[in-house]
Amino acid sequence: MAVMNALRRKMFWYMDTLKGSPIKDYYQEIGGIQDTPLDSESIKAKEKNLKKLLNHTVSSTSFYKDFWEYRSLHDFPVINKKMIQDNFELFKSDKFKIDTLFKVSTSGSTGVPFKLYHNKDKRRRNTADVLFFSEKSGYSIGNLLFELEVWRGHNKRRKIKNLLQNTVQFDISKLTDDRIEHFLGLLENSDQPKSILGFPSALEQICNYINTNGVEPRIKNLNGVIANSEYLNDYTRNAVENLLGGPIYSRYSSEELGIIAHQTKSSGKDFEINWASYFVEILDMDKDINAQEGQYGRLVITDLFNYSMPLIRYDTGDIAMFKEGNNRLLKTVEGRMMDMVYDTKGNLLSSYVVYTKFYPFYDLLNQYQFIQIGQKEYHIKLNLKGEFNFKNELVESVKRDFGEDAKISIELVDGIPPLSSGKRKKVVNEYKKS
Repeated sequence: MAVMNALRRKMFWYMDTLKGSPIKDYYQEIGGIQDTPLDSESIKAKEKNLKKLLNHTVSSTSFYKDFWEYRSLHDFPVINKKMIQDNFELFKSDKFKIDTLFKVSTSGSTGVPFKLYHNKDKRRRNTADVLFFSEKSGYSIGNLLFELEVWRGHNKRRKIKNLLQNTVQFDISKLTDDRIEHFLGLLENSDQPKSILGFPSALEQICNYINTNGVEPRIKNLNGVIANSEYLNDYTRNAVENLLGGPIYSRYSSEELGIIAHQTKSSGKDFEINWASYFVEILDMDKDINAQEGQYGRLVITDLFNYSMPLIRYDTGDIAMFKEGNNRLLKTVEGRMMDMVYDTKGNLLSSYVVYTKFYPFYDLLNQYQFIQIGQKEYHIKLNLKGEFNFKNELVESVKRDFGEDAKISIELVDGIPPLSSGKRKKVVNEYKKS
């Protein structure tokens, strides 16, 4: 099998060579900038990419035509999804024909429904980003990759393509005990080097099944697990590493952009920012100025490689914080602003605070969801494995961080359905819905 995996690697790069090695060239550039970010050549390469993008943007898009006298990136306005959708044609570059582009859409399950276009070179850059950061998380082209997601007609690959790529698209839309057993069987029956890519909520459900049923998985050569699209909490991190036997890394990415930041072997729980492909800013919650050091702010991204619909200073709607003293690392990415929660005095709280409230009861829970429904009102949904005699303790724990005047209701439910994307939202803010 090792020979077959090596052959897959060689085939991938051979096909790239036939096309002029665009992915390899990007891959090498990304490595140079990411691995030696303060090197003069890395700085020059990044500045060159930014200037090239801005010059292209002001000369080929109607929205930005009046900014041709710009002096720096900060002369451009901060934009968001609604602005793009309301002025869609104005953001499109006149240098591309529509039939040469790739449409990218998000379902809107976590915000505003959104679409835009990528040019071919942007797609290649995204591929190079995935290869670079996946390798820093234990995966190599050709090795076995299990992809845990909701697979339907629009994203499911043909069997022959999965065979050639050595990938398994494992559907998690109905992650029953039987399905979990099947997945664990697939892992145990393969001796070849392997990685897992999937939603943290699915990984957590698998680990809960293992704990509850006293299963002892015998998994060989699990090089790494990449958690994407959702927040990776400490319980799931520790459970995956202890029960499945592989290190786990969180990936922060989006459909419209690509990989923005990634935990790696060297970054620990911090996120290495993809400075090679994006310019990243963290701005104040209310004003378009830099957030204070050590404070949460709005995550604003300039995509250096989407020339078909340039995104300059694009407000992602997410919240993040730089690591103090090192703006090449994110200390945390908190997810959608619309799903951040606040205490009874209006202070923003990290979603991490919410997750810690449920850690002591994980053995008793199948699922939970925490919803802020008013300034001082919070609703908790619990899907239990059996009896739960700790409602008072849970309420008191929440009040300690959210305020003694918090009004907390608890509802016992048979299940908490996932979104159409397969994601499970554990923290929801109905009070400040945007």
